[in-house]
Amino acid sequence: MSDFLLQIEGYCPICEKHTVFTARDQWYRGSLSCPTCENGSVPRERAVALILNEQFPNWRDLTIHECSPAIRGISAKIRREAKNITQTHFYPDLERGSTARDYRNEDLQHLTFSDNQFDLFISLDVMEHIPDPAAAFKEIHRTLKPGGYMLCAWPVRKDQVEAMERRVTFNSDGTLTHHKPPEYHGNPINGDGALVTVDYGYEVHKKLTHWAGFDVRVHRFADRTHGILGEYTEVFLARKRTD
Repeated sequence: MSDFLLQIEGYCPICEKHTVFTARDQWYRGSLSCPTCENGSVPRERAVALILNEQFPNWRDLTIHECSPAIRGISAKIRREAKNITQTHFYPDLERGSTARDYRNEDLQHLTFSDNQFDLFISLDVMEHIPDPAAAFKEIHRTLKPGGYMLCAWPVRKDQVEAMERRVTFNSDGTLTHHKPPEYHGNPINGDGALVTVDYGYEVHKKLTHWAGFDVRVHRFADRTHGILGEYTEVFLARKRTD
């Protein structure tokens, strides 16, 4: 008898192979894995990869900034195959722009990159950890070339009425005021995890236009063929206008 709760035959847009996606529990977002991907992959990574391949078939030739990459899935593929890729993490103890560690040190709220530098910005599960999302989206917009795109995935709480609700306030004296119980997600560079600072609701796409002037599309999935099932699989594709 199989130990898997779910097994689906399909095609993975990351490893580009026919495979059998498998899950051991009902939290498909974190457990529906592709066994043929390097270190595995999960639905949100495949969702970003699918849109990347469909919308940017020439992505390997683009100038790309990826924030907070993982060591698996689409992040590993981009790192191997893109010709002009800058992958960044935020190390609070280093000077912004430093390359002293494995990744360039960048704070999305205060990027050190020049204006109009990148064709494409990519991130997965980063934006719910930013203290000032409006500042981050403005900086991403600034550093994209006219006509450039932001391709991101982050959790969207479909039952939340407000486009954004703060979970925590960062006070000027360095203390935190929690408005909801603290919630942490995995952090590829810190075993203590990453604090969730905001919850995004169904209408958050309108905030992106208000904050930074992006044109925005949201992709939602129930895609067995590519193993994209479960909660929080939305992908945001936002374009910097040329006018």
